[in-house]
Amino acid sequence: MNHRKIGKLGYSLRLYGKLRAANKRYSASGDMAAHPFPGVIQLQTINACQAACKMCPYPIFKDVFARGRMDDELFNKVMQEIAQHKEVDTFVPMLQNEPFLDKHIFEKIRTFKETTQGRVTVELVTNGAFLTEENIERIRDSGLDILDISLDALSREIYQKIRIGLKYETVLAGVERVLDANLPKTAVFVRLVRMRDNLHEVKPFTRHWRKRGASVFIYTANNRVGALDEFDENLHLPNSELSPFYRMGRRLFRAWMGHCPIPFSTANILHNGDVLMCVHDWARKEIVGNVREASLAEIWNGERMREVRRLVSRRQYEQLPACRDCSLWKDGWF
Repeated sequence: MNHRKIGKLGYSLRLYGKLRAANKRYSASGDMAAHPFPGVIQLQTINACQAACKMCPYPIFKDVFARGRMDDELFNKVMQEIAQHKEVDTFVPMLQNEPFLDKHIFEKIRTFKETTQGRVTVELVTNGAFLTEENIERIRDSGLDILDISLDALSREIYQKIRIGLKYETVLAGVERVLDANLPKTAVFVRLVRMRDNLHEVKPFTRHWRKRGASVFIYTANNRVGALDEFDENLHLPNSELSPFYRMGRRLFRAWMGHCPIPFSTANILHNGDVLMCVHDWARKEIVGNVREASLAEIWNGERMREVRRLVSRRQYEQLPACRDCSLWKDGWF
């Protein structure tokens, strides 16, 4: 695949198509026998971020859970297991953090690409604060396939309102630097999380960055499994502000996707080895195992994950701690 030519449509089809395919592989009798290992793996190499973005629960939990780094031995253990499973399609060495704060992140990516012989796509999501010339050269040397830069606004005013603790001019200069670098192996995306503050900027944001030559990915904010206490008041988009076309699209997406795909497609590994049932579970309501104590395959096919998938496949979200308060199914996406 030529990752520089993915584009918005290709990215969306790749992402949502694989999620839907994972749902379709499930059966009530055989569970995930048709796909006995997660297709997407997110991994937190460091539990840290320097920002306090409005739609992110990091500021709420930064002093609740201990900060730390994943040691090399554990990272290598997970990497070697991934290399043994052809089911893995995408590896994201970022989870509830800012990955550039790990000074060795691009060494890890390069080693991962070599270990998996380039078979697995590596994607990284960043807030864009560290896109220096030096780091861009590290991206080039690492073989990173996809770089996602979260911006969430076009204007300085809205950016500062949403992405608290980050400098608008610094981040924008970094994005321009990346685009000018013309990285041959890396597709560059800019992201916007749609919410109340930036709803009016979605279209101009898209036009601006497409004209600049960047691909754009847009999705809607969710309450991170209920972790954002004032989500309804500050972030949530009420139906009255959504176009009929948007509401119809949401209903069609629900019919097409069916139930939530996360427990059928992804594994989410924290720096201490804990495996979250859901990437959005910042409060760690559902930890299904630890990769220090068991293999990822054992956890993925374990009794608790099988029970989780059984309930989610029936849309019995209220019975699961990490699903009960999630706005994604309550808004009708799943």
